Amino acid sequence: MNMDQEAGAISGVSRALGPIIGLEVSLNTKQEQCLQQGLRGYFSLYEKQSARRYEVYLAIASSHRVSEEVDNDPDKIFRQGLLLRTEDTGEWYYVGGVSPHWTNGTIIAYQGGSKATSYGKIGLAILERFAEVGIGIFPMQRPEVPPVWYNPAQFEDCNGIPGRIWNVLSSYQVVFMGLLSNAPELRARSSTFLTYRDKKGNYYLSRSGEDEMRLSSDGYPFVYEGIGATPAKPIQIGGLTILGNIYFPFFTLNGISQELASICAEIMPENLCNFGKSFTRIGDADLGAPILTSIACGNTCSGFGVAGLVSGYETLSLQGLEVVAVRAVRPPPLTSTGVRTWAKELSLEPELQALLDGAERFKKALSEIGFAPFIALASATLIDWMDQSYEQALTEAKERASELETLYNKLVQQLSGNPPPVTDRLLYREWYQNRLKVENCASAAILEYPYYSYEDLVGIVTDCASR
Repeated sequence: MNMDQEAGAISGVSRALGPIIGLEVSLNTKQEQCLQQGLRGYFSLYEKQSARRYEVYLAIASSHRVSEEVDNDPDKIFRQGLLLRTEDTGEWYYVGGVSPHWTNGTIIAYQGGSKATSYGKIGLAILERFAEVGIGIFPMQRPEVPPVWYNPAQFEDCNGIPGRIWNVLSSYQVVFMGLLSNAPELRARSSTFLTYRDKKGNYYLSRSGEDEMRLSSDGYPFVYEGIGATPAKPIQIGGLTILGNIYFPFFTLNGISQELASICAEIMPENLCNFGKSFTRIGDADLGAPILTSIACGNTCSGFGVAGLVSGYETLSLQGLEVVAVRAVRPPPLTSTGVRTWAKELSLEPELQALLDGAERFKKALSEIGFAPFIALASATLIDWMDQSYEQALTEAKERASELETLYNKLVQQLSGNPPPVTDRLLYREWYQNRLKVENCASAAILEYPYYSYEDLVGIVTDCASR
């Protein structure tokens, strides 16, 4: 689609919506102004480096183990979503897309450059179920929490109450929405070494692949403008079935709309405004990406925030326009009870309960593994706490802890060397100070990357200790 065809494309989509989903479309200029106002506000948080920019950052997720078929394709390796902290219990969750190419491994999510990991390895049955739904939810551990954290803001109604867009609007309305995604940057940045194969033939996320996640998660997302509807009953759009309860449809374009292009410098960094169509296309790496909106309340706008997460998509041709029909699922409430209720509505309650049970086993084992705390935590992260008995998992964790302790000692010995004579006080003091740095760097590296090879850890610890 060229720029002339894109002109007014969102309006064209809205005209085409009526006969497709059986609704009378009602849009007005104020609704789009509310979306643009919200996007400007979010971008200003990012530009000013406000602590509230954590509201804007998306989570980039992957498994540390992947299938052979990924072939360094970011759309197979990465998914997006949100890292949430419950307001009542302080529990962390990754809520977002899940790839069918993730295998039995530890789930990793970066948001704002900071990392969270699952409580051990996740079994294939759970991963396959989440991939089937398009959205998953994982309890997460965060050894290092950012000093200031803001959950992503949720969409609010005209009364200022966190609400659901389908409860606010009648079933005969649609509103302007923005789909925020880091997938374009992931595609533009991705190297040819996102994964590697070990000697046993298993495929893993590489150090460079994890670096791509970290860097992209600290960047500003690309914004796709579109319109979202609130059907009262299930509808069929191509191969997508969209239910009228927890799901809703959203329609957008593969690229920036003319309306947002005219104000791009006010809502996105310049480099994103110039991204080509090869990067700005809705693809599998967009699964889990948040959809945000604000609605008109007379002459003012409601609270701008997340209304949904992408759980599926299909490209359609509507009245000569190439349109992407997205199935979106509403986000969970920010409480532990709300998360469980949300999972139940998605028929994911058994999977979430299994993960929560595994997390409890994980926490219990930390005091029973019997090694230094950082070794115990790192080894527990490598264990599947759900698909075997606690005793079997604990035995395996102790074995991995012994291996990690040996690895730690080898790193410290190789990178700090033998001590000089104590009688040479100056030289001994320099050696001792360097050894302390190596010890601190080695323990931090093993804690953050327990699944890395010795060769990878040598590079990380050497870089750390030289600073």
